Amino acid sequence: MSDNEIKSDIVLFDENPYSPEIKKPEDIVRLFYVHNVPILPVISKRGILFGILKKEDVIAELSDIARSSVKIDEFVQKLAKKMTMDELLPLVVNVKELIAIDLFGEVQGRWSRLDLFMAAEGHYTKNEKEKGKEEKEAQSKDTVIEWLIYMVLEHIPRALYAVNSNGKTIFFNGHFEEMYQNAFPESTDVDIAKVESILMDSSYNDIYTSYVYKRQFFYNKELKAYYERVPLKSENKTVGYLFMFERDITKQDLLVPDIISDTDGIDELLSRAERSILVQALTQSSYDITQAAKMLHISVADIKKRIKHYDITIAKKEG
Repeated sequence: MSDNEIKSDIVLFDENPYSPEIKKPEDIVRLFYVHNVPILPVISKRGILFGILKKEDVIAELSDIARSSVKIDEFVQKLAKKMTMDELLPLVVNVKELIAIDLFGEVQGRWSRLDLFMAAEGHYTKNEKEKGKEEKEAQSKDTVIEWLIYMVLEHIPRALYAVNSNGKTIFFNGHFEEMYQNAFPESTDVDIAKVESILMDSSYNDIYTSYVYKRQFFYNKELKAYYERVPLKSENKTVGYLFMFERDITKQDLLVPDIISDTDGIDELLSRAERSILVQALTQSSYDITQAAKMLHISVADIKKRIKHYDITIAKKEG
């Protein structure tokens, strides 16, 4: 057989037609439903955010294309859009974890809301965060304080809610979601407009003075919870408020460590906040680790790990 005859029998493929790993656009739709998420971050192998896929965009596009003829990387590149943190927040306010994919529809891992917000604002890639690299230096003071607020809200084990200086929601954590659903069992999601209204309207909030702690506390009649309202400051200006909730102020001290500042590094602020809360819980429980873990809604194994990490000395009980 001649060389020309051999070449005429060769069939060239752009990709292996028999590979079970090949993804199709409809496989991306399955990811939305399997993981119950409204968006998918599209990232590179190094964790750089390319853009965001929205479920409604993907579904709409699939109805208009010949599925067999489109390559998945071209499909993803066409629909992945750059979005800001302000645009993303309403989409993920009730989503704690997201699935990140690459241009070929392969799952690359899980992202928290914080990972997504920071990548969207260009502060770091996911890999940079995991390696402990510092944030980029060229960023505005306003964005830095927002970043700090997100970091604090993700780590403090209390019901927390933050608003900006105009009373609009910045963020809230999972403990607040649980508290809200206990107060309004008929609601499946946090009604942001309702929360903004009841927190900022004085008729829903009574003021109390603690003679023990010599601090002022509030009681929200709708949420049925006590809280402290802590100013969030940047360059000596109030940029928002952090609401720290506790259902019974007679059982747990609400003194707030001085953590909301733009003068310290992020790691120092988080460490100081978490250590202060651990010491506070241990003190109030008479150094009963099981009781302290229950107060903080974490496991005994977790609190022991944190105690060791922060080198906290446990006072021995007398007798």
